[in-house]
Amino acid sequence: MSYLALYRVHRPQRFEEVVGQDKIVKALQNALREDRLSHAYLFAGPRGTGKTSIAKIVAKAVNCESPKEGEPCNQCASCRDINNGTFMDVVEIDAASNRGIDEMRDLREKVRILPAQGKRKVYIIDEVHMLTTEAFNALLKTLEEPPSHVIFILATTEPQRIPATIKSRCQIYYFRRLTLEEIAGRLKKVSEAYGMDWEEDALYLVARRANGGLRDALSIMDQVYAYKGERITKQDVLDVLGVVDDVFLAHLLDAVLSRDMKRVIEMLGQALNEGKEAQQLARETVFYLRDLLLYKHLGDKADFYVVTGDNVHFLEEQKGKVDQDALLKALRIMMNSVERLKFSEGNRFLLEMAFLEMMDILSSSPGKLVEGEDEMTGDKKPASGKSKTPVKEKARDEGEKVLWQKILAGVKEKKIPTHALLSQGKFIGIKDDVIYIGFKKGYRFHKERMEERGNREILEEVLAKIFKKPLEIQFIFLDDDQYNDIMVKKAIEYFGEDVVQIRD
Repeated sequence: MSYLALYRVHRPQRFEEVVGQDKIVKALQNALREDRLSHAYLFAGPRGTGKTSIAKIVAKAVNCESPKEGEPCNQCASCRDINNGTFMDVVEIDAASNRGIDEMRDLREKVRILPAQGKRKVYIIDEVHMLTTEAFNALLKTLEEPPSHVIFILATTEPQRIPATIKSRCQIYYFRRLTLEEIAGRLKKVSEAYGMDWEEDALYLVARRANGGLRDALSIMDQVYAYKGERITKQDVLDVLGVVDDVFLAHLLDAVLSRDMKRVIEMLGQALNEGKEAQQLARETVFYLRDLLLYKHLGDKADFYVVTGDNVHFLEEQKGKVDQDALLKALRIMMNSVERLKFSEGNRFLLEMAFLEMMDILSSSPGKLVEGEDEMTGDKKPASGKSKTPVKEKARDEGEKVLWQKILAGVKEKKIPTHALLSQGKFIGIKDDVIYIGFKKGYRFHKERMEERGNREILEEVLAKIFKKPLEIQFIFLDDDQYNDIMVKKAIEYFGEDVVQIRD
């Protein structure tokens, strides 16, 4: 027989084997024992939490030849056939690939036929939210007045997309995410059954990364087992998942807090050169900042996502160096970077810029890295003896920044890919109902895509809403020799040389 994935081998076959859904299991067992099953159920919850598994156990229980206290025996012919997928009266339908009205009309005709093998016909419709509106309407009448020999079990990860008319005809059970301890406990039993030797930290790392889904946890375990064999360490799991550990993240944040730009860039380069993805690094940083925020307020009672027990001392050292507002701003920066990195080719550059921006926010002692040198570009400052920006210029810069962020936010609401393109540009200014937006030469692709009709129209709509009038849009190239660019010269004439400049 061919190899079966761990999550298939260890799928619950009886109610007593289900992990974490005790209230749902008890309610269904009572209904089965007292023969008070409803004609339609809606199982809603995150992926990998037992929806389809419990649906199959219900199907076995109603067709079992010798059930006991609502549990199927798993020994009779009906139970064995359902386990093998050969039972004619239990029909599984994937709504993602059978989502049209024709399929639902066909189902409506077939439910009239009496069971061929068992006592009841059970239809399990997975990812039911994928059905079209017409298909839902075709299913509606059958759900309202089904034949007495039919039970419908609908499963979905997105209950908000199910029409109210469908929900009102079903008993709804909401499946919860499994706790860390519940997943780790099941993984430990599986590892013992296969003779695997897992470090405890490795098991808990897999449990955390499963995000409350036991199926995901078993899939990760299967993947690591195939890669490493029976003896598995925490580092093996990190290698397979392509993530960095909490010690690396702690040292990276230390470098950020101490404003050690060189160290930050070196550490990011090291991780990327080892094959880590920029988006994953940004996501891991989000998780670490989240753990730090919770630890700052909850202490040892915090439920950590990436930080392990042995490394809590890093959080203890760092919590006093940042305040809550700065931490929340840093979280927003990194979360936005995760989204932007999905659509950008300059992944390393964006990641570095996000960390440098976070450095300014989290640093407890703002200032220049080197006396007389610009922090972001490294350009020498004129020795004028005045280091502060004049009040008017600073106010103007702040106003432009707020306006640009408002424009970006409006575009993001309409279309995220367009926002990812536009966010690489720089707001230059507005003159005579023309808005000028500059792109460095390395972002030719972003400029050209923004000039396409669809993206331009989205930006025009946002601008018209903000300024209460239509604006013409001019996209300009900016480079180190910007004075050779005719369009930039024109912008300089309008706005002044101090406005049209390259800012990383």
